[in-house]
Order: sequence, then structure tokens, then C-alpha cells
Amino acid sequence: MRASAFVSVSAGILLVLLLLSSGCGERPSKGDGGGGFQPFWESTPAPTTQVSPTPDVGSVVEITYEMVTITPQATPTEIVYVEVLNKEYLFKANTTALEYQAEHAPLLIDVTLKPNIVSRGTVERDPTCTPTEFNTCLRAVTATYPDPTAWFSLKVINTGTGQIVAQDGYGREYDVSEQMHITAKSPGMYRIEMTGNRLSAVVRLRVAT
Repeated sequence: MRASAFVSVSAGILLVLLLLSSGCGERPSKGDGGGGFQPFWESTPAPTTQVSPTPDVGSVVEITYEMVTITPQATPTEIVYVEVLNKEYLFKANTTALEYQAEHAPLLIDVTLKPNIVSRGTVERDPTCTPTEFNTCLRAVTATYPDPTAWFSLKVINTGTGQIVAQDGYGREYDVSEQMHITAKSPGMYRIEMTGNRLSAVVRLRVAT
């Protein structure tokens, strides 16, 4: 009784070992029906990682900045003049002199001449008359004009240096312009000598502040 039981147990153990041996030697294929035996040490395939394509983010533009310094242009300062003299002088073959100390430059000297006006009367024949009416068609005509004998001489002298800054005139060796404009460009003491006849002169002095 004990011997037969031992034999049965031994035979059972041997059968289990044979089954295990056959299972380790060959892996059932996927084509086998009924879900064949799969040993517990078989590894599971790792999941495949899909690589997403790199999105198109556009091209890179490099911008370079340069510092530029703009220097504003100086605006010329307007010169302001102050009138220091505005007076009329009468000339009848005489000389008049003025002196002025110019602390600032320039000194502007403007002279306006007014020659004496002379009149001359003549007799003219009316052009509408006929030759037979000559004696009865005469008429008196009066003409007025600047005195042709009027003249004027102007001289501006820097008394500190003795230099003649400007010299001008009217009539004689000069033309008959009635306007004179003289500019003294340096500070200093100036003497204005005027000589003339049969006219008057309006003298205007202006100096920069």
C-alpha cells in the first residue's frame, strides 16, 4: 500500500517536470489557437514613441541699431538797434561835425539829402494854335527841379586811429543820389564831418545793443 502510493507521487512529480521542460524550450506562436501557454518571463515590447515634426516658426531677422547724435544748428541772433540821433541840418556853404562814442558795433549812419528846389519860368507856344495865332497862343510855364549847384560831402573818421572809415557825397565829383548808408563795424569814437551848400541833410544814427 505504501509502496504504490510512493510510486504514484513520483510519477506525478516527473510529469510536472516534463511539462515545464517542454514549455521552456519552445514559445507558442501567435498562430496557435486557444491562447497557448505563455511563460511569465516573456518581456512585453516597449511602446513606440512618435516624433512630432518641428513646427515652422519662420526665419530669424537680425536688427542692428545705431546711435545717431543730431547737433542742432545755431539760429542767427537778430541784432537789435537803438536810435541815438535823428536830426536835420541845414547847409549854406558851411561845415557841421558830430562825434559819437560807439560802445557796441556796428554803428549805422543813414543820411537823407534834400536839395533846395528852384523854379524857372519860360514862355511856350500852345501846340494847338495855328501859325496865324502865334502871338495870342503863348503861355507861361514854370519848371521846378533840384538846385543844380547843391553839393554835399560826408566823412566818417575813427578818432582813436585817425582812419577814414567812409567818405561819400552829392554833386560835384559825386553822383546825385540822395540816400547814403554807412556802417562802422568796430566800437570806438567816431567823428562825422559834413560840408555842403544849398541843401539840408537828415542824419540818423543807430547802434547795436
